Parts: sequence; structure tokens; C-alpha cells
Amino acid sequence: MHLSGAPTAVSINFDSLNEAYGFPAGYRDPSFFEGMDRLLSIAERYGIPLSIYVIGKDLENKEIFSRVRDWAQAGHEIGNHSWSHRVDLGRMTPAMVRDEIGRAHDLIADCIGAEPVGFIAPAWSTSSRVVKALIELRYLYDTSVFPSFVLYPAVIKNFFHHLGNPKKSIRIIDRPDWLGPFVRPTEPYYTDKDFRVLREPTSEGLLVLPLPTLSRLTPCIWHTVGFMFGWPFLLKQVERLLNAHKGFYYLLHPADFLGPEDTTDKYSHSLYRMDISLNEKIQRLEQVFERLAFSPRPVGTMRELAAFHYRQSTDLGGEKGLDMGWLRKG
Repeated sequence: MHLSGAPTAVSINFDSLNEAYGFPAGYRDPSFFEGMDRLLSIAERYGIPLSIYVIGKDLENKEIFSRVRDWAQAGHEIGNHSWSHRVDLGRMTPAMVRDEIGRAHDLIADCIGAEPVGFIAPAWSTSSRVVKALIELRYLYDTSVFPSFVLYPAVIKNFFHHLGNPKKSIRIIDRPDWLGPFVRPTEPYYTDKDFRVLREPTSEGLLVLPLPTLSRLTPCIWHTVGFMFGWPFLLKQVERLLNAHKGFYYLLHPADFLGPEDTTDKYSHSLYRMDISLNEKIQRLEQVFERLAFSPRPVGTMRELAAFHYRQSTDLGGEKGLDMGWLRKG
């Protein structure tokens, strides 16, 4: 497949403050309001649609439900980030995995008037159980694969960061995909219900869009990397990936557009970088969005990126290909 014409996208793993605080009753989460307004303002200015993967339980709040529906009606994609954000999703029983994905799926569909077609697992904790549930629900693509050896220090760092919450810290390291960086491709690929890598798509398969990286030995690139390794490094890698990676997309979290003033002392959380000023965060987002907007590559939703890859696989034809019944979704 040629890189020419391949779109890129901006995705948001919507790890809300609501989830970080344990879904407290009566809490109004600024992630969905003041915070997201900041990001939407930047995205609109650069003409970039967003793909937003929400936690199903957040949608039980009527105000949030309405807010997410507004995003969908404005042309942004809404995807599935599980029901309750269990960071050990890939290790859960098949029935529990199906419930976590299915409950969120149904409520998102009710919210936006169409079934979601894209998924990302909390903490990239994936497995054949996750993939099987997605295929059963007729998802088009999954973005839960972390194909770099940097997975190991990232998980260990996350484990120690959450030691104040022993249950969650154990769940962080209780994952079945420890060998993923050795066996999972770094470019988009297809998989079946047994999580086997396929050369071509099938009508019973799933497109996997791994977190972008230039190689297994280099970091996967998402916004957090700028805070970890510095912004000159991050921006250089973004430009390299824009020129070289068939499935490049740029991943954000709400912590990237929330500041210290958006948090409350009433509840505790373990989110990263919440002590960094909002002004700095907005400046960093502007730098990245400018590069995406003025790249030769078009910018669309993750769904459009997935559609591009399916269309390149001409062998699929009318089953899931160019007349694509799945395009009616969303």
C-alpha cells in the first residue's frame, strides 16, 4: 500500500476526571465542558475533526450524554473506551470483556444514534478475548496494540505511580499481552478472532491500527511523549511519522487540555501532568495541530483512516470493501 493519500487523525482516549475520582455522585466533570471546549476551539481553527473514545459509565450523566451527542452531531467520531475503564480488560473473563465493551457500545449507540465502530482498551490492555468481542459486535477497527518495547518501562512506571491504589496497581501489570512488542506489527494489519496476524482482511476480521512508532526499539508517539522526552523530540518524531507511517494518528488524553485549576481537592486522583500549567499545555497542542494541519496528508477521523485501509485491500470487494455496508454506521 502506498502512503500517498493516507489520512492521519487525532484521537482522544477520554480518561475523564470523573473516572479518575471514582465516579463520585453529583460531580460535574470539566473534562467534558471547559476542558473539551479548549480542544474543540483549536481543532476547529485548524479544520481537524476528532475521534473521541468515551467511557460508557460517563454517559449515565445526562449532561455528559447530551454533550457527547453534540460532538457527534458536529461531525466528530465517537468511539468506545469500555464501560468502566478497567486497566486489566485483556485479562478479564470472556463474559466480563463482552459486558465491558457491549454495555458501553449500547449506550454510545443510544447517545449518538449509530453504533460505534472503533475501540481502544484502557491502558492498551488487549487480548484475543477483546478482539473476539469486537468482531462479534462488528467493529471495524481497534487501536489497542502498543508495538514498542517501551511498553515495559511505561507499564512499570504506571504501576509505581498507582501504588496508593493497590487494586489498580496490580491490575495495571496483570495483562496478557507482554509479548506484544515481539509479535505485533508496527504498521496497520488485520486480525481474526484468535488475534492472529492476517495478511489481508476478511469479512470476519478486524483492522488493527497500532499506536504509531518508527520501530519496536523506539517510543510509540502520542502526546504524553512530549512531557516525557521533550517537545523537540516529539515534534521531530511526528514529522517523521507523517512522512513514513501508513497508519499514523495522534493520541491525546483529557489531561492534555486540563490544568490544575480544573481539579478539586475534594477527591484524589493519580493522573499524570496535572501540575503543568494550562497555558503551556495549550501552547503544546497548538504546535502539534499546526504540523498536522499543514502536512501534505489529509486529516480526518479514525474511521476515515480505517476506511482508507479497507479500500486499499481490494480483495475484500463488496463484503466489507468499496460498497462497504459498514459505512452506514456512524
